[in-house]
Amino acid sequence: MPMLKTALIILFAILFFLSITALLLYRRQVRGLSEQLKDLEPGSNQRLTCSVRDRNILFLCRLVNTYIDSQQKLVLQAREAEEELKYTIASVSHDIRTPLTGASGYMQMAEKTEDPDKRKEYCRIVRGRLKDLEQLLDQLFLYTKLTSQEISLQMEPVSLFPLVCEVLTGFYGKFQEQNREPSLDFQEEAIQIQGDSSQLKRVLGNLVSNSLSYGLGTLFIVQKGNTLTFSNKVKDPGSIDPDQMFVRFYRGDPSRNASKSSHAGLGLSIARELTQAMGGKIEARLHEDILEIVLTFQGASR
Repeated sequence: MPMLKTALIILFAILFFLSITALLLYRRQVRGLSEQLKDLEPGSNQRLTCSVRDRNILFLCRLVNTYIDSQQKLVLQAREAEEELKYTIASVSHDIRTPLTGASGYMQMAEKTEDPDKRKEYCRIVRGRLKDLEQLLDQLFLYTKLTSQEISLQMEPVSLFPLVCEVLTGFYGKFQEQNREPSLDFQEEAIQIQGDSSQLKRVLGNLVSNSLSYGLGTLFIVQKGNTLTFSNKVKDPGSIDPDQMFVRFYRGDPSRNASKSSHAGLGLSIARELTQAMGGKIEARLHEDILEIVLTFQGASR
């Protein structure tokens, strides 16, 4: 019995020593985690480390590191959003200032001239510049709604051929001004696609407008199956990056930066956002000096 009692005392002593040691280790680990958290800076890539190989402590450490990772992503997203906002403001302010500056200049000329014909012409130009500004603001508003997913679509079967003809009719005057013409080639004029008629019209209009602003020669519009291809020659193919054409404010062609242009580089971005929202796809290809923009629709039927 005395030996058993001695053995129990030794065992309890060892257990007490191990418990105190574990407690001290836990305490030191908690203090270490606290110090690491205190020294952790916002946006830092540093993560917590554990010296105690205890399951609960390791689990706690992983949870804290997961939370730090999520906060790091939020910090990076906030920085990206801030940079994007600065870029947007810079781009938009330039595009808004251009037609306003032009309109202001012609208004001053109209006020000074005594020639009624010149005054009438200056006023016509001012109205045109203000119309450009209105279109720009409409594009910005639509793009904002698209990127924030605030636009609702009325999906239904849409006859593609009559819609393309209607859009081209609206650009008849501009084709005449440039001594250009479109060429239509539909394999199936009765084809229908799934989409929102009004938004499809906007997509098609943006593609035609892009060709009129930056293309040369005939605008070829070819339908094959569930695809619709717009193609035309371009002035400087070396300055165009097809992979970047649908990026907001992209202006690869130097002529797009000319002060006479009222475009904000949003037309193709809006076309992409609307096409994707309707379940379709849009892509650009460059073959020597021929630019092709291909629309792929969903739900094509004959």
